[in-house]
Amino acid sequence: MTERHSPSLSRRELLGAALGLALGPTLANPARATNASSPVLYVSHGSPLFLPGNEQRISEFRAWGRTLAKPRAIVVMTPHYASRKMTLGRTATGFAMYDLPRAFKRLLPQNLDYATPPSEAVAARVESLLEPAYAVTRDEYRRGFDHTTWMPLSCLFPAADVPVLEVSYPYVDDANLLRLGARLSPLRAEGVTFVASGGMTHNLASFDGVGSPIAPTVPPWAVEFDAWATEHIARLDVDALVDWRDKAPATDLAHPDDGAHFRVVLVALGLALGGADTARTARFPITGFEGALSKRSVELR
Repeated sequence: MTERHSPSLSRRELLGAALGLALGPTLANPARATNASSPVLYVSHGSPLFLPGNEQRISEFRAWGRTLAKPRAIVVMTPHYASRKMTLGRTATGFAMYDLPRAFKRLLPQNLDYATPPSEAVAARVESLLEPAYAVTRDEYRRGFDHTTWMPLSCLFPAADVPVLEVSYPYVDDANLLRLGARLSPLRAEGVTFVASGGMTHNLASFDGVGSPIAPTVPPWAVEFDAWATEHIARLDVDALVDWRDKAPATDLAHPDDGAHFRVVLVALGLALGGADTARTARFPITGFEGALSKRSVELR
């Protein structure tokens, strides 16, 4: 089947319902140092043991973080925090949860933390952008951030001096993930960096019980899927990316689960492409593999 390459038209169709909305009050930031829109990030968070111990992963994230301006705030979506409803996490001081299997947890120091400032103002702004299209709920019982949030952020933004809001990944179809991102697109102009934390490939059967690859070589199916995703993200080709299950190679091996670790990139793309400050470029500050897991991460500007 021939792929369609008309992203401008389809983008309007997919994102149109999210534009022209009454967006409510913005996040004031008179001290902001730059007028440039904040980037949108997709992070392949990798094994939960990358911090500490995996010095290459740590240095890659830190090098990327040094290229990023300090944001006004950060909003993170991770499939490790998923809900049938659109849910906002903890808004008090940030807290690094050790929400890991015991085999992983016992290998980590117990003094790691990511104590960011409270994020209530960010949560209220996200609510104003999503409602009434989404029935937004607050999670009164969540203690803090998932490791797929605080571990990458502790390298990208180690000062932990801006509010961080974790939002749930909602189980909706791929086109609606794009529209969800588009509704959040005004955040970019307000100095808020959006981070989608997932994994370009996510087949945990290729890893042992404590986060190490079973085989040191990268399987061909992981290379093929990573190359396909890279090509279409670089082209900002939302047509192909929304239909990734049908168009990409080796999807059942690259994402044998529900595909959420890849699908969060659609929220990031919707946010980057859906507003007045439309993203023009995609770059890949981290590439390579850990076994079958692609480390590829994306910065949309």
